[in-house]
Amino acid sequence: MENIYNLKTDNGFTISHLEFFPCVKQLALFENKKNISIDIYENFPKQTLRNRAVVMSSQGILNIIVPVNKHGRDKVMTSDIEISYSQNWHVQAWRTVYSCYGKSPYFIYYADRVKEILFKKHKYLMDLNIDAFYFLKDVFRLQCELYLTSDYIETAQDNYRNCFIPKDRIKDGENLKPYYQCFEEKYGFQTNLSALDLLFNLGNQANGYIKNSF
Repeated sequence: MENIYNLKTDNGFTISHLEFFPCVKQLALFENKKNISIDIYENFPKQTLRNRAVVMSSQGILNIIVPVNKHGRDKVMTSDIEISYSQNWHVQAWRTVYSCYGKSPYFIYYADRVKEILFKKHKYLMDLNIDAFYFLKDVFRLQCELYLTSDYIETAQDNYRNCFIPKDRIKDGENLKPYYQCFEEKYGFQTNLSALDLLFNLGNQANGYIKNSF
């Protein structure tokens, strides 16, 4: 996998992971900190948002999960995590996005680009996540910059690698202000969902929301 940047490990930037279509709080963190080092040499952990996007559907909360292939190994670096296409997950993912947001205000503007990202068949999860992030960065007019580490950073003062896990979604987003969401009349406002929710419900108007959400 080719790095975007080749940084020294003592750069002093905020250390984080990168999620698949990140949750609102991760985007807010990135925009607040501005310069973010993504640790691609960590051992890939289970049950995180690195390969999961939490969205709102007519049936309630749903997870869009990107299946990964570890080739039988227990410990694999994030940079080496490959996406599995054995069951065409991207087709189901797009069907979920369409059913969740097909009637949202901004779906018509961004649907084709999201579908293109999902169907690009990236080999590595990190490539998919980077592609999705820079699409969102452009739409939301974010000023933050991502860097890929050139080695594992064992300790870091500003470390968010273990933040924003699925079971803490509500707690992490307890201070987020409500905005219009599809199906909110049925389930009420659902906080700290994937940026896909912001994208299709707020569109490029989400810039101010993200800046005020850290």
